Order: sequence, then structure tokens, then C-alpha cells
Amino acid sequence: MSRAPSARALLRYQAISAYVSLDPPRGERTATLRTLAERAWTLPDGRVVRFSAETLRGWVRRYRQGGLAALEDAPRPQPGVQVITPEQVDVLCQIKRDVPARSVERVIEVAEALDRVPKGLLSRSTVHRVLQAHGLSKRKPAEGTTTDLDRFEAAFPNDLWQSDMLAGPWLPDPDRPGHQRRAWLHAFLDDHSRLLLAGRFAFKGDLPTLELVFREALRRHGVPRRVYYDNGGPYRSKHMAQVVAVLGCHAPVHTPPYRPEGHGKIEAFNRYCRAAFVEEVRASAITTLDALNRAFRAWGDLKYNRRVHGETQQAPWDRWRAGADRVRPVDERTLVDAFLFRANRTPDKTAIFRLHGVRFQVSPRLARKPVEVRYDPEDLGVVEVWRQGSFVERITPFEVTPHRRPVVVDPPQTTPATTPTSDFLATLVDAHTPAPVDDAIERALAERQAQDDGVVELVRARVASDVFDEALVREFLDQFGPFEPDDLVEPLELALELGGADQHVVVLLTRAVHAGEVLT
Repeated sequence: MSRAPSARALLRYQAISAYVSLDPPRGERTATLRTLAERAWTLPDGRVVRFSAETLRGWVRRYRQGGLAALEDAPRPQPGVQVITPEQVDVLCQIKRDVPARSVERVIEVAEALDRVPKGLLSRSTVHRVLQAHGLSKRKPAEGTTTDLDRFEAAFPNDLWQSDMLAGPWLPDPDRPGHQRRAWLHAFLDDHSRLLLAGRFAFKGDLPTLELVFREALRRHGVPRRVYYDNGGPYRSKHMAQVVAVLGCHAPVHTPPYRPEGHGKIEAFNRYCRAAFVEEVRASAITTLDALNRAFRAWGDLKYNRRVHGETQQAPWDRWRAGADRVRPVDERTLVDAFLFRANRTPDKTAIFRLHGVRFQVSPRLARKPVEVRYDPEDLGVVEVWRQGSFVERITPFEVTPHRRPVVVDPPQTTPATTPTSDFLATLVDAHTPAPVDDAIERALAERQAQDDGVVELVRARVASDVFDEALVREFLDQFGPFEPDDLVEPLELALELGGADQHVVVLLTRAVHAGEVLT
């Protein structure tokens, strides 16, 4: 049974019925259509309209081809998104609910990275309609400013570095089971290329994270001409001024008080990092600082530094490499010296002092005497002791051997509150290959080993075989070295004249070192 014609189709037929019945011959058809086009018609909704001659011509053609049914309106497409399945719609919505800060582009990226949808299937408009239909497309308005700001850009890579601190995610507190603690990010950004040079999350009150990140950035990307900081305490520390002075950088530049907008590029990075990385931690299984920093390194290398920047229209890594010929590499020995922290301590009567909660014991002759301790806060396994500007010895943490076997306490097991359904950061960590470490450290270790081997052979050739002990010689060198073998020949001969070839090797070396100090 055919459907009754609509009022709109009947009106269209009435408008062309005179032309159909007359069937004017060739030469009169256009004039007839123009005459009919001057007639007014009333639509079903009450509006009065006229139809053009070309519109009437089209209706006549459709009527002759399909009758009255051809004058109906074409059916509208089914409302909603039809290019993807309902299951895929649910996946997109769940990815957005996992991390509400995810943009449309990141929802597509996560869905494809997790193999939830075929690559290339989704378009931005399709995903936007899906999220809008489910009430998930609302974006938090950005905070504006009325301050008139000038824009600037460094001329070449490493001309200017910017750094700032960002509030990161909450993680289980390793020192207080059952409690949460916020992680904070220190990051360095190259002003010219927007390259993320280095970044690291840490808890407040931990070892000086800013200096550790700065050292990593220097080791990976060379020495900057200037560094631009805000007015925070860590950025104005004497140690930071010492570092840039030793490396030959310009004195640190700081933002004017109450005007953080001068830090525009690092602030923009912080906003992007908060939305693209910190929010993603919610949908991950990350519960420790180590896992968080591994994920951040992978995200920075694989995503941020490879993503085309909206201002420069280049990926930060490509733009930095284009000007890499102007980068000044850093010398590893200079870098180590620049970042050694200095602290004054006075050992007690047992020659023990504390450093960052760790106990150290110096030689008995330094008990109750003020000394300067130089150390790497990332490695407190060995520290240097200096007195009155001269190196004295190298010591390790002091340990007391217990009389009873210590009780082993298993660390508390922490599990995420919910099982993540779209752990995007885990896929980045799996795909990330860390950059190879510079072999400068290996070369320095090999050089030190060659020096120690030379001293061992020097002593072996000059003392009686029954008193020679290589282990004691190397232990002495670990504590008081290194020494150049050639510089030790004359002092060693003088020490042998004083005590003979059968004296204890430690006594011999001690006399030789003191003799060398007298000779110099």
C-alpha cells in the first residue's frame, strides 16, 4: 500500500500542473515557466512564496521521471554518527572519562595506540560529535590576563634556557604507608626550539632536584649561554650561581617579581604537560617516582619533542638539531666539579659527622676540626673531605656491624585504586629506548684505573715481596687518590730511604704522600 503524498509534494504539483497539462512546444517553454514563476503560493506553515522558473523546471523533470512520489523531499540521513560502531563509541567515551582533560586529538591518539580502533578511521569532527552527544566535550575556560606582554624568542639553540616547577600527581608516600604525597616536576626548556631538555619528578624536601635536572640537561645538550628562572628559592641559591659560573654561563636571569608571564614558553609547556601527561597518570598503574620519571622521559622523547609546535611549525627536536652546530659541548670533569655540593662540618670526638642524615667517619687526626665536604647529592656513597682548601681524603658512609641478624621487614604493597582501562603511558614506556649515555664517564673511569695500576706496579717494584699487599695499596688509593705515577716516583724513593723496603705499604704510601707535599 503506497503512502499518501505529503502537502509539500501536492503544492509542488499544483505549481507545475498548468505546465504539464499545456505541454508547451519548444520555444514557448521558458516563457511559460516565467509566467508560472510570477504566481504566489501559500506554504503549509502559512508563508507566501514564489518559485523561480529553474525550480519549476526541475520539478517538471522529476515529475515526468517518477510521478508524484518524485516530488517528495529526499529522506534525511539517520541522525548520529554512523561511521563507527556503538562499541567504538563506548571506547571513545571511556577514554575521555578516564582522563577528562584529554583533548579530541589525544582521545584519537590513545584509541589508536591501544588498538581499540583501526588507524585512520577516526576524524576530529566524528569524535567531537560523539563526545558532544554524551556531554563529554566541555572544556574548562582558560584564565585570561589584561597585562600587555612583549613576545621574544632566542636566536639559536642553547642561547637561552628556561626552567620552572610544576605541581604533579599524587603518589603513595613511601615513608608513610596509606598516605599520599604530591610529586613536583623540575624541567628545562630551550627557548629557541621549545625542546624539553630534561625533566624530573621528586617529592619536596628530597635531594636538590633542580641541580640534578640541570646537570642532565647539560650532559645531554651542551652548555647554554643564559638561563632564565623565576624568583623561587632553589633558583636563587648560591650553589646555582656557582654552577653557572664554573661552566662559563651568563649570570642567571630572573623574572621580575609578580610577573611570571615573562616565563611564557615554560608556562605554556607546563599547561600542555599538565593536560597531556599529568592527567594521563590517572589512567596508569604508576605508583612510584621511578615509574613516573620513566614514563615522563618516554613521553618527552616520543611525544612532546616530536610533535609539531604550533608557533614554530617544527618539531622541537628538528628545530634544535638544525642549529646544533652552535652548541658548545660540556667537559665531563668540569661538569662534575661544577655540581659538587659543598658543606662545612666539624666531626665529633669519634671523627663522625652527618650529611643528609648519613653518618661519615674521617681520619682520627681530623676529629673536632672543621672540614669542607664536597659531594654529589645523587650519590652519597663516596664524599670528598677538604681542609683549608686542600683535598684530604675520600670516605664512604660509616656502618656499624650488628651483633644480631637484622629483622627483614617486607615493604608495603601498593596497588592502584582502580584498574586502568586506557594506560597510554605504559605503551610509551614499552616503545621508548633511552638515549645512550655519553662515554665521557667511562673514559674518566678508565683513566683513573690506569693511574691506580701504575702506582701499584711502582710500589710492587720497590718493596719486599713479603710486605707487598695489592689490596691495601688499592684501598689507600681509593681513599686518598688519584696520584700520577710519575709524580710519585721521587717521594716514594725518599720514603724508602727513611724507612726501608720492608715497611708496611700503607705507612710507606703515607710517608710518600707527605714527602710529595713537602717537595711541592
